Amino acid sequence: MAGKQDVAQSVELVFSPTAKDIGEALRARRRLNRRRHLLLIGALFALIYAAVVVLYLALDTPYPYGSAAIPTLAGALAGGPAFLIARRVQVRMVSRFARAQGECRAMVSDDGVRVVVANGDSRLGWELYPRYVETANLFVALSRDKSAMGVAMLPKRGADGPGDVDRLREILDRNAVRAGR
Repeated sequence: MAGKQDVAQSVELVFSPTAKDIGEALRARRRLNRRRHLLLIGALFALIYAAVVVLYLALDTPYPYGSAAIPTLAGALAGGPAFLIARRVQVRMVSRFARAQGECRAMVSDDGVRVVVANGDSRLGWELYPRYVETANLFVALSRDKSAMGVAMLPKRGADGPGDVDRLREILDRNAVRAGR
């Protein structure tokens, strides 16, 4: 009898992951830590610039400020596109892996998330994913470790209808904290 009650209290999503889903999930995850990452990157470039200036001053090289600015500027100009390329490569790699898994069935209940694919299944307890973010197209369950990339994406299009999306939101609200509010 508990099994029937569990089914009534759960929501099943059936979907095939897309690159768009994966990109949206990773962007939602990144948005939570964007300010911290920008501060770290800015501090890193400031330290590198300061170290280069000190090095030029210590070596008594003429025009130390202009000379130090050129390599720092070159690094910044190369670093920006490198970050963008790395993100696209990450989405492409994860998408390739997800496509190989085929259609996903995700059963979401108060016990956690169970994902079944053609060649296996996984159970993810709420203790591993205590936070979530809702985007226009997805619910993204987030791992406890804020520096890790642990996400479980739950596309709204996989639900049978708007009622299931609302029930899914209720399950998530009961078992996880909505992040980014």
